[in-house]
Amino acid sequence: CALPPLWIQGRDKMAQQSRIQYLCVGNLEGVIVASENVNPEEQDDEKLAKACSRICKRGLHLKAGENILESKGVKYMAKLSKKIDNFPAVFICVTKSESLSPKLVLRDFVSLFWKTVTSESDFTSAQESSLTRKCQPVFKEVLKKHGRDKVAETNAKLKVIKNQMAQNVEQQLDNMENLEMTEQKANDLDEDAKKFKDTSISLKWKMCWQNAKWTIILVTTIVVILAVIITIAVCMTDPAACKSSDDNGDNNN
Repeated sequence: CALPPLWIQGRDKMAQQSRIQYLCVGNLEGVIVASENVNPEEQDDEKLAKACSRICKRGLHLKAGENILESKGVKYMAKLSKKIDNFPAVFICVTKSESLSPKLVLRDFVSLFWKTVTSESDFTSAQESSLTRKCQPVFKEVLKKHGRDKVAETNAKLKVIKNQMAQNVEQQLDNMENLEMTEQKANDLDEDAKKFKDTSISLKWKMCWQNAKWTIILVTTIVVILAVIITIAVCMTDPAACKSSDDNGDNNN
């Protein structure tokens, strides 16, 4: 059983959603010398190692190039490498993805592995999982390059952008509707203000006319009262003058 890689402890959600489930290198004896379980919380490491070990033991029966073995919807992409004479290595990538290219993944996996394990003795003398720690950069680079489904990520980003644009358009429409309502309210207020102004002017003139009318009535009344008072006062002080005034009036008649 492979030792859990150190770098996986700090992986993020993107790594957990990788198209690659398992990577390993083994020899024809079925010994898995290096392995990487991308998501150990959801995948049985021991079960995957045993399945890959059986494939390694069948290494000489694998055809040249890339081999794809399927079991219950899981693909085991395997490639036999004869870089070391009389000691072939079997490289295996386990995936459920339909979009992953076995040729590209295994080509890079094999190339990076032999660049890291440069000594033939390191591989020929390797025991179970003895090269796992040393191959961490290899696994990391393969997962970084091929683990992400770039098409799905691009579609997801486009979907987010599309939703954001739809929200922006909806927000703009709402803003336009609110602006129209605000403009309508402003027009209504302006119309009400004009009506209020006209009503105020009319009411002002009406009140001024009423004040003038009452002023005229009051002045007239005062004048009449004063005339009566003056007449009475003159008659009381000089009755002959009042009588003479009355006589003149009768003669005129």
